Amino acid sequence: MLSEFAIAGIYVPPFFLYACISVPLYWLLRAAMARSGLLRWVWHPALFEFALSLALVSLLILLL
Repeated sequence: MLSEFAIAGIYVPPFFLYACISVPLYWLLRAAMARSGLLRWVWHPALFEFALSLALVSLLILLL
């Protein structure tokens, strides 16, 4: 796990970095799921996408 880092003298928590990394990954996965038609079979697409974004951030925290 990363420690705090400074941007222009302001300490930023590592969660911010993980969240910024997960956004492009989320967009790619969402586009792939929409193209494959998976989102049509999900009961609540917005809830599923939110859970996917949380899972991505969690995986990044565990792996980095």
